[in-house]
Amino acid sequence: MTVTPNYEKYEYIAEGPAIKSQSIVECRLADWAENRILAVSPSAVCGEAEVLSGEIRYGGKLYFSVVASAPDGTLVAAERGVEFTHRAECEQAAPAQTAEVTLCIEKTERRQEGKSVILSAIVTATIRLRIPVQVQYLTGGEGVVCNFGSVRMPKSWLCSGTAELEEEFDTDYVSDVLLHSEQVYVTRAVCAAGFLDVSGEVNLGVLAGREGEKEAVSYERLIPFRAEIPCDEAVTGMACRVEAHVVSVNLTCACDEEKNRCRILAQINLEIAGKVCRSEELVMPQDAFCIGRSCELDHDSATFEEPVCAFTATERVIGTAALDGSVDRNCSMQAAALCGAEVAATVADGEIEAEGVLNAVVFFKDGEGAPKTVNISLPFAFPVRSDRARKGMRAEVSAIACGVSARQRQEGELEAEGSLKLYVTLFASEKNSFISELHAGEECHEEGGAVGVYFPAAGDTLWDTAKKLGKPTEEVQRCNPDLKYPLTGTERIVVWRQKKLQA
Repeated sequence: MTVTPNYEKYEYIAEGPAIKSQSIVECRLADWAENRILAVSPSAVCGEAEVLSGEIRYGGKLYFSVVASAPDGTLVAAERGVEFTHRAECEQAAPAQTAEVTLCIEKTERRQEGKSVILSAIVTATIRLRIPVQVQYLTGGEGVVCNFGSVRMPKSWLCSGTAELEEEFDTDYVSDVLLHSEQVYVTRAVCAAGFLDVSGEVNLGVLAGREGEKEAVSYERLIPFRAEIPCDEAVTGMACRVEAHVVSVNLTCACDEEKNRCRILAQINLEIAGKVCRSEELVMPQDAFCIGRSCELDHDSATFEEPVCAFTATERVIGTAALDGSVDRNCSMQAAALCGAEVAATVADGEIEAEGVLNAVVFFKDGEGAPKTVNISLPFAFPVRSDRARKGMRAEVSAIACGVSARQRQEGELEAEGSLKLYVTLFASEKNSFISELHAGEECHEEGGAVGVYFPAAGDTLWDTAKKLGKPTEEVQRCNPDLKYPLTGTERIVVWRQKKLQA
C-alpha cells in the first residue's frame, strides 16, 4: 500500500536560555580625595539590546549617588552618571531573535587617584533570548493512521509602557537632600482588552542633613501608582507577568524657615515591562502507524512556562544583623538608608518558602561625634501560604523593605527590624510531545488465512489494539462492536482478511 504522510507547520516564540554577563563600569569624582565617603548608592537603567550572530550587545546608564563627610564633619553629596555598552557571547544568538535584559549591581568599590575618587561597580546583566521557532507535525495522509490528541502550544507577546508619578510631602527643616533610593512594588497586574492594568507602590527613601547640625535624618514615603500598558494582543483573563523599574527621579526641596518645615516634591518616571501568555490548543498526533508497512516515528516537543497566579504578602522581620564594621556603646544611631531586600523562593504544596536578606546602611556618630556608617544584613526565612502552590512550580518574588530601623541591644551588636512587602508570581511549566515526521518502511507480511484470532493484553485501549493489528480504529470497531475498552485480556478478537485472487 502506498504511504504518503501529510504535515503542517506551527510557529511560536520560545524562551531561550538565561545568559549572565558582567561588566565593570567606572565614574570619577574630581577633587573628592579629602572627603571620607560614607555610602555609595548605584542604580542602573537598561538601554537597547541588539542580538547579532553569536553575541548580544546591550548598554545603559549607571548612576552613582554618594554621601561623604567633609574634613570639617559636614555631610556632602554628589550624583554622577555614566553610559556604558557591553557585549555577551552566546552561540545560540542570531539576528532574528530578540533579548530581554535586566541589570543589577553586584558590587561597588572605590579607590583614590590623586585628588580624585574612582567609583566602580560590577553590573550583572541577565539576558533572556526570545527565539522564533517553527515546528512541523504529522496530520495524517494516505496509508497513515494517527492517534490524535489535544496539545497546548505556547503563545506570548511583550509590551511596555511608562508611568509618571508626582508626590509632595512635608518633613522637618533640613539643609539638603543627600541621598535618595527607590524600591518598586507591583501589587496587581491583570489583562484587559487591549492593555495591562498595573498597580503598585514606589517606596521613596530620602536621606537629608538636618539644618544647623552635622547629622543625617531619613524619611520614607510610599507612593501609589496605576498605569495602563498598551498591548494589542491582551484579552481579558489572559495570564501575564509584569516588572517595573525606576528610570528617573527628580526631587525638589522648598524650605519654610518661619514654620521650620520643608516640602519635598518627588517626580518619578517608571518603565513597566509586561508579558502576556496564552496557550493555543492544537490537534496533534501522539502516535501513528502505517497500514501494511513498518514505520519509524520522529518526535518533537514544545516546552513553555506560564504564570498561574500572582499575589501579595507582608511579613515583619527582626533579629541581630550582620555588620561589615564595628559599633560600640558610645555610638549614637541616626538613620537607616538605602534599604532593600533580596529574596529567593522554593515552592512546595500549599506554600512558598521565602528566604533572603534585608540590607541597609546605618548612619551614626561615633564617640567623638564623627559621622560614620555601617552596612547591615538581616537574614530571614518564612513560609508564604498559597492554595495554588504545587511542588514543581517556580516562584518569582520581588520585595521592598519598609520602616527599617536599627538599635543597640548589646555591645557591638545591632538589632534590625523592618517590614517586607512581597509580590509573588507562580509559574507552571509544561512539556508536550508530538510526531514531527513519519518514515515508512518495508511492507509487512500478512498471514494467508482468511480469519485470524488476536489475544489482547489486559488494559489495551482501542488504539493499542488497532496498532497491534495494523488496522484503522474504525475497522476494528466495525468488526468487533461488542468490545469494551480498556480490555480485560480475556477477549478474543476475530480478524477477517480479504482473500487475494490469483491472476
